[in-house]
Amino acid sequence: MAELFVPKIIGELGDVAVKQFGAKVNLVMGVEEEVTNISSKLATIEKVLHDAERRRLKDRSVGIWLEKLEDITYEMDDVLDEWNFKIHRAKNEGTSQNARMQPTLQNKVRSFIPSLCSCLKQVPVRSDIAQKIKKINEQLELTLKEADQFKFITSGGIPDSQDFQRIMTTSIIDELEVYGRAADMEKVLDQILSKSSSQGRDGVQIISVVGAGGSGKTTLAQLLFNNDNVKNHFELRNWICISDPFDQKRVAKAILENAGKSSHEAELDPLIRRIKETFSGKRFLLVLDDVWTEDDSKWKPFKDSLKDGAPGSVILVTTRSHRVATVVGSTDTHDLGMISHSDCWLIMQKIALARKSGDLCKKVERIGQKIAEKCKGLPLAAKTMGSLLRFKDTVQQWQNVLDSEIWQLEEAAVELFPHLYLSYNELSPELKRCFSYCAVWPKDCVINVEDLIRLWIAQGYVRPGRRGERLELVGREYFNNLAMRSFFQNLGKYGHEYGECKMHDIVHDFAQFLTKNECHTLDGIGRNSSSERPRHLTIWEEGTEEEMFSSPVVDFGRLRSFFAFGRIGRVIVPQNLFCSLKCARTLALSGCGLAEIPTEIGRLIHLRHLDLSDNPFITMPEAICDLYYLETLDIGFCGKLSCLPERIEDLVHLRHLINDATDELRQIPQGLGKLTSLCSLTRFIVRCNSDDLAILKDLNQLEILHVVIEGEVDFGSAELGKKVNVRDMYLLSRFEAHFIETPCCIETMEPPPNLEELELAGYPRAQLPSWLVTKSHADNLTKLVIARARNVSSLPALWKLSSLEVLVLTEAEKMECLGKEFFGVTKALHENSRDALDTLSDSESSFSAEAVAFPNLRSYIFAASKIGQIGKT
Repeated sequence: MAELFVPKIIGELGDVAVKQFGAKVNLVMGVEEEVTNISSKLATIEKVLHDAERRRLKDRSVGIWLEKLEDITYEMDDVLDEWNFKIHRAKNEGTSQNARMQPTLQNKVRSFIPSLCSCLKQVPVRSDIAQKIKKINEQLELTLKEADQFKFITSGGIPDSQDFQRIMTTSIIDELEVYGRAADMEKVLDQILSKSSSQGRDGVQIISVVGAGGSGKTTLAQLLFNNDNVKNHFELRNWICISDPFDQKRVAKAILENAGKSSHEAELDPLIRRIKETFSGKRFLLVLDDVWTEDDSKWKPFKDSLKDGAPGSVILVTTRSHRVATVVGSTDTHDLGMISHSDCWLIMQKIALARKSGDLCKKVERIGQKIAEKCKGLPLAAKTMGSLLRFKDTVQQWQNVLDSEIWQLEEAAVELFPHLYLSYNELSPELKRCFSYCAVWPKDCVINVEDLIRLWIAQGYVRPGRRGERLELVGREYFNNLAMRSFFQNLGKYGHEYGECKMHDIVHDFAQFLTKNECHTLDGIGRNSSSERPRHLTIWEEGTEEEMFSSPVVDFGRLRSFFAFGRIGRVIVPQNLFCSLKCARTLALSGCGLAEIPTEIGRLIHLRHLDLSDNPFITMPEAICDLYYLETLDIGFCGKLSCLPERIEDLVHLRHLINDATDELRQIPQGLGKLTSLCSLTRFIVRCNSDDLAILKDLNQLEILHVVIEGEVDFGSAELGKKVNVRDMYLLSRFEAHFIETPCCIETMEPPPNLEELELAGYPRAQLPSWLVTKSHADNLTKLVIARARNVSSLPALWKLSSLEVLVLTEAEKMECLGKEFFGVTKALHENSRDALDTLSDSESSFSAEAVAFPNLRSYIFAASKIGQIGKT
């Protein structure tokens, strides 16, 4: 944490001073020397943080020192927040006061008294912040002195040796100890043999096996390497454990020596030349196990030296990262999944029950099977738990293991987590923190990726590489980076991006292990993940107020995240919660039965992410608009909400207003038009014959825009054609009957030019808008949904949408056939021609234009009374 926040604070210290000067307010005077000293001390500490983090898990005293430092950085972050906020408030008060005063001599004289009063009011504010800065400076001084005892190595001087050494692998394996990999073995073996046997296929094939740490990539490679068919098929077989760091000369020498060639050369070039001579013209299998490097320049000399192998030669790469698979130029990638619970139990019992009495084996079998389920298909976890249980000789000891979280079992953590730590240690400080923060989610929870990125941003973990870079795009890059390294699984795509994911239970255990002193979980049934110093609290499932909030461990004033996951109305929020969360950046109270939002919420000045979704409150207090830093406001599915706060324009940093399914909300305040940072607006109501759309004119950062149209309107004032960032748009026509006989406003609108996803619901006319198939949309649109299309009788030339992946048409009651314009062919598809429709995305089509029509379509649904219910995925 400190490795991420220390450089952040150093930068912000200078920024806030400049901002105070630029705003012409003096909230904090006489602390210039203190601020300079803090910056200097932090800069000194920053140089040793990498070494301190590296030693954290092995040396408890270093961990304690880092925790003290993190407390200081948290406090400094809060002070900077407060300082910035008060500069903003003082500046606004001054601007408002000047605007009210008329430039008359009388007013100038009168202004003296309020100015003096204002100055007097600022004295305690200055003193308060100054005292906090002085205290932090003193704490840092002590922390810096304590660091001397650890003799930290400064950045750039850290040796190559690591606390968690990678195990060097060999090609030898006992096949009797392997379970659950028959299908993977068959598939990859077929790839190796069939492609290496294909006649006339030029070049060396590169097959990558990608999977999480401990999933069995090396085991699969060993099985393949020792297969009899493989042995007979290749002239040369070579096994190299690459590991990390990628030492080019060591790898080159290993390749030559394994091929029976001596390698005494000291330089890389002669080694590479000898590899080229050795492998040219020969059909070879080269296994490169445990590849980590993403540096293409280190890999390229080897790739070039091996390219002259005989047709059918194969390089088999095992790696944890899809990025590595891309860098090495994989022609095929095999994602290695998890094995079954029963296979995990087979692995466990072979180790755990060896040389145990038959009577004990029978008694613990059911418990053992349940423990195997906790391994969630990870072979390494099964082996680790088997080794742990080997020394447990009573039923109660086995039961204790079952009742414990894996991350709380010291023996399991010592054996299992170092393998995961290797992947973790490769990450940047930002990625490390983003990953470990995922411990706040319950196990086996489906995580919405956009929500996760917004939470990272709220905590200050996402840092743009350059000024002005969009935080959401940086956060998306962080997520993709972690996903490519197998930290997430069950990845589901929405369009081109991942929309949801899960964490493997063992990976989640590892995240909990890393944050055991920061994350605290209460579930209302007697279980909790204990932390002595929690910064993030998660409450889920039902429980009384006493059970949920009486934990002596939790100091609500320290919390930076508060989550309540539960069924509607079952998590009871205490009245004083909004007064207690003094430092919170994230507050999530979804489905908590809140009938009223107290005005005290306006005191949470640090809040960035506020989730009040799925609650029955009718109004929101104006005090919410005092949340200067608020970036995300989620009030989706608040079905009784009737209005938004009038002062909404004061939420100057708001980027996401999530207000879908708020059916009673019928009007948007005009002040919304001043929120020029807004990226998401999921329900915007446009009333008949109003100028509501003018509110959207200056909101040019919008990416997601959902509009409810309640009558004939003019889209011109919204200037949608200039909104180049809008990628997702939803247009709902609520009163179709009103404008069936009039020109359709949607037809005449100028749409955003870079749409990727479009949904038209309740479209009133017989013909869809012609702009759907213009050149710009043909190139970009990946998802098109026409819902409740009761009056639509035909479709335009949608075959022009070459990027289309998902096409949905529902309730098209008047459509009897799909015209030739739809396919771009010479004949139409009628209601009895469903077989022809099933060829939309098949490679062998009865339509001559299929080579160019819908080349990327992977899912479609046609629900029409005449054409029928047809779907394909």
